[in-house]
Amino acid sequence: MRDLEEAKRHFEEEMKIKAVVLTAEKRQQIRDLAVDFPRLWQDPRTPDRERKRMARLLIEDVTLIKEEMYTVHVRFRGGVLRTIRLPLLPNAPDVHRTPRQVVEEIDRLLDHHSEEEIAVLLNERGFRSGTGQLFDKHKVIIIRWTYKLKDRYTRLREAGYLTREEIAERLGIRPDTVLKWRKQGLLQGIPYAQKGGREWLFSVPADDLPARAKHKRSERNSSR
Repeated sequence: MRDLEEAKRHFEEEMKIKAVVLTAEKRQQIRDLAVDFPRLWQDPRTPDRERKRMARLLIEDVTLIKEEMYTVHVRFRGGVLRTIRLPLLPNAPDVHRTPRQVVEEIDRLLDHHSEEEIAVLLNERGFRSGTGQLFDKHKVIIIRWTYKLKDRYTRLREAGYLTREEIAERLGIRPDTVLKWRKQGLLQGIPYAQKGGREWLFSVPADDLPARAKHKRSERNSSR
């Protein structure tokens, strides 16, 4: 029993000595790493597994708090605490969201241009979609739908433009005559896209229509 107790005592003393030696070695490793850390970390030859090992030697633990910003508390071995604040990373939809400047430009251009014309103008002015692509008619339409912008037809109607049927009724002519008069320059028509086609809205004609138009309107009324 006496020999057993003596062996135990020797074993415990040796373990204490080894623990002191290991602790001293680890501390020296940390000191050396603190000096060479930037060089080793940035060295492209340093593998990621070694970077992780380096981080474990220096860092005791990390606490991450997500609020309006990321708050990161880093506690180093030895008790030193550092706090870092970082902006929140945007999620995938936000990364590819159409820039507000593009949406505002489309909203402005819709007062005077069709979606097809707007796509050409945006590309010429260097604008790109949220994914960095060029614009086409369909992309402009999708943006208009997504951001609930008024379409070209609604804007023209609110500005007082009339449909072909309304102009025909006001002038007492057939609707197909309205299109002929537009081609002849007797009526001002504005094209717009509706249901994938090409239609026209017309400005209210002046009371003093050209003599040729008055003559045709008189013929139309007399034939009724």
